[in-house]
This record gives sequence, structure tokens and C-alpha cells, in this order.
Amino acid sequence: MSRGERTRPTADTPSRADREAAEAALLVIRRAIRRLDLLEWVIFLVGAVLAGLGGALIAWVLAPMVSWGFRPIWIGVSFLLFVLPGTAAIIRIRRDARTYADRAEGKRMRDDG
Repeated sequence: MSRGERTRPTADTPSRADREAAEAALLVIRRAIRRLDLLEWVIFLVGAVLAGLGGALIAWVLAPMVSWGFRPIWIGVSFLLFVLPGTAAIIRIRRDARTYADRAEGKRMRDDG
């Protein structure tokens, strides 16, 4: 076969249109991933700011009632407001992922056997 000849697409080799469509899909996927990563950071930062503001409000209310100062109460409460919901969310996400994997494995076993 000479260099100038074009080969016909077979079942193993994708056509030019298929390759172009795959490249376009890859660009769209990469753009979506970048946007979702940015959204994840925005949500994380908003949560941190809300935890800080909520901790400040609670510390402002509690500071006159306890012997500690405003700042240690603020730091402690802000940490709790940020870490406790985050830990609960991570536990739930892992449990949901495990449940999904178990269901998929059960379906695979039923389909195979």
C-alpha cells in the first residue's frame, strides 16, 4: 500500500468522524471537570465562611457566660461547625458509594449466573 492510499475504516479502526467526535467529547468533558472543580472549591469556601460567621455569632453570645475569651470560643465553635458536617457528609458519601457498588456487583452476579 502506498502512502497516498486511504485505508477503509474497519471494525477495529474508528473513522475520521468518530475520532473528531471523540476529541470534541473529550474537550467538553475536560471543560465540565474544570467547572465542577471550581464549583467544589466555591462550595468549600462558602462553607468555611459560614462556619466562621456562625462561630463568631455563637462566641459572641457565649463569651460573657464562660470564663474563656471570645477568640478561643470562636475558633473552637467554627472548627466544630465546619468539621462535624463535613465528616458526616464524607461518611454518607462513602456509605452510598459502597451501597451502589454492592448493588452493581449483585446485578453483575445475576446477569452472569
